[in-house]
Amino acid sequence: MTQTATEFPEEPENPEASNQDDAGALIPAQSEISLRNHGSTIRQRWPFAAQDIKANMSNCTPWKSKVMQECFLWATDTVHPSTLEEFAKAVSYHPTTVGKVYRGKHVNPADGTRYDIPDDMAERAKEWLSRQKKQFKGRAEFVMTPTARSIWDLCELARESKTIGWVIGNSHIGKTWALENYSVHNNHGGSPFVRMETASGLGGMSAAIGRVLRTAEKGNTNDMKLAIINALSPDRLLILDEMHLLRLTYQNVAFFKCLETIREIHDRSGCPMVLCCTNLLMKELQPGQHKEMEQLLRRGPHKLYLPGMPTRGDLKVILSSRGLDFPARALQVVVDGHVEKPYALLCQLAKEEGLLSITERLRYAVMHADHAKKPVTWEHFIKVDLKIRAEGKPPEDWN
Repeated sequence: MTQTATEFPEEPENPEASNQDDAGALIPAQSEISLRNHGSTIRQRWPFAAQDIKANMSNCTPWKSKVMQECFLWATDTVHPSTLEEFAKAVSYHPTTVGKVYRGKHVNPADGTRYDIPDDMAERAKEWLSRQKKQFKGRAEFVMTPTARSIWDLCELARESKTIGWVIGNSHIGKTWALENYSVHNNHGGSPFVRMETASGLGGMSAAIGRVLRTAEKGNTNDMKLAIINALSPDRLLILDEMHLLRLTYQNVAFFKCLETIREIHDRSGCPMVLCCTNLLMKELQPGQHKEMEQLLRRGPHKLYLPGMPTRGDLKVILSSRGLDFPARALQVVVDGHVEKPYALLCQLAKEEGLLSITERLRYAVMHADHAKKPVTWEHFIKVDLKIRAEGKPPEDWN
């Protein structure tokens, strides 16, 4: 049955039995209170678990259910948060009414069957989400380098094929930054990014994923796994970064339990994944090393092996974004009596320290240039480099 807003009361039918506080905000049921004790303030204002929302709207028109779930994921993301009250105002409904829709509590009083989502609520939610996406400016610091583009393409390939994609490479070449920004800019809340934690075991991994998915973060490990499976779907993409950290656990068997659980989550939810790890971990998991891991590897036909250090192409784009041209090999810069070659310096930093060491020097160089109200130059970059290197030497006041 299709219904309009007038079929849903603006206030609770029985104020004395209401689950509303004095401010009109929804008070969660006892089983949901534990979810409010973890996460951001915004999340606390949305006292629902993602897997419950999916089940609570299973009777609803598919496009309406999808819109409402996307609004929940968008609003509870700490990158662009909105409160339940703000969303309710945008769709012209009381927060209690919106809460009932999310909790599956909007029912026909005659027979207890759940109503479909109101047409006007779904339409306004769709319009609200569209406005939010247009207004969101993203992260200005992110630069689309060739390496980042290849990572984004791998994510799109995994999402389109409903398979597992692997991103394999050394530390400090931009893997995490590219994946984090893919999560922010793509699929609008449907591509959650989860960083694995050291020495956490299966329970810790499940809690980390649940924290991002807005499912249960505590309790029985199997229950947490089921909540994760129920919260995911084939139209989402789960990104798991720093997979090699799962290896740092007190029990060797715990690592393989984690990988087997990831495979099961993928199989049962149908949700595509991108798994990011180091070359060393991938080598360890190759067929023949651990037979039990071959199933997970075979579900990941798309593997992106990244270069061992930041590339010239990446650095050209990053430097250009801040006003610096990539230096010629023969370029020399004299600063405080020191003769430096920026090209050689960049190559050394890329090999020995990685991308962050370069971008941090660039950031300070731009700050110094801005303070002097001048365009940034390689002299600024070299000055910062000399200062950083001097800081790394212990003082010797007896000389």
